[in-house]
Amino acid sequence: MSLKPFITGHEELIHDIKYDFYGKHIATVSSDQHIKVFDLDSATSSWILNDLWKAHDSLIGKVSWAHPEFSSSKILASCSYDRTVKIWQEQPDEMPGSGRRWTKLATLAQESYGPIYDVCFAPNHLGFKLGCVGSDGIFRIYESVEPNDLTNWVLTTEIAILTLLLPAKSLQSSFGIEWCPSKFTKTEKFIVVALDQGFVYGSVPKQTDDDETSGEKYMKICNLPEHNGLIRSVSWAPSMGRNYHLIATGCKDGFVRIFKASEQPNGDLRIETLAKLNDHKLEVWRVSWNMTGTILSA
Repeated sequence: MSLKPFITGHEELIHDIKYDFYGKHIATVSSDQHIKVFDLDSATSSWILNDLWKAHDSLIGKVSWAHPEFSSSKILASCSYDRTVKIWQEQPDEMPGSGRRWTKLATLAQESYGPIYDVCFAPNHLGFKLGCVGSDGIFRIYESVEPNDLTNWVLTTEIAILTLLLPAKSLQSSFGIEWCPSKFTKTEKFIVVALDQGFVYGSVPKQTDDDETSGEKYMKICNLPEHNGLIRSVSWAPSMGRNYHLIATGCKDGFVRIFKASEQPNGDLRIETLAKLNDHKLEVWRVSWNMTGTILSA
């Protein structure tokens, strides 16, 4: 099936576009403060508007789909320069294009004192939770604690990523997150990008079954080295049976870097730089692996 290009109708710059789990729906977000969702018409291979709505009071930077196992209706999360993360659920009984088809379940990250740059649901094997990071340099994890009440989310983790002074508001910034997609790692892992640095964090296993310390605890296990500019994008490849991980970054210095991460017996990672590619000759804004982790697009 050959898909056709289409016009989204956003009035300003589009900042993010994401497919859902099955690849049959697309969500786009823009500086016009609106989210738009499109459904694939298989008969015509075209994208049909599902709905659009004003979701935030400022630029919307990122959008993320929840895994379908957590709800019979589709769920989205969006983050904005208005310092919030919002969670949305589709109402299939409402008419497409009515502006009422998606309702807000919750508003998160109100503890933040700066724009939120990225939001991402965790892989489904980690439970129904999401991470977000903003210009305050704090990575936050929120979890849905009641499966039957998706409006109830709890802040379970806060990690201060930047220990030095935060960048001035007048300067360009870049923050991002990426969860490890593999369910076979020894510990839960994720990457947090802050300016020109990339940090890999891992969960600290409980010492005993009776260890009921408050919330999950994480520690920094390694860095992604050699970046000479803002890291604009990071992508963790699906492992597909490999005994190591592949991680790619796109950087303002014009390079795409590919790292090999080998898991150690204690759950830490040993990082090696496999490739440093400058085919673009200009700033690299996005990198993404395919479903098997064998093809990287940038």
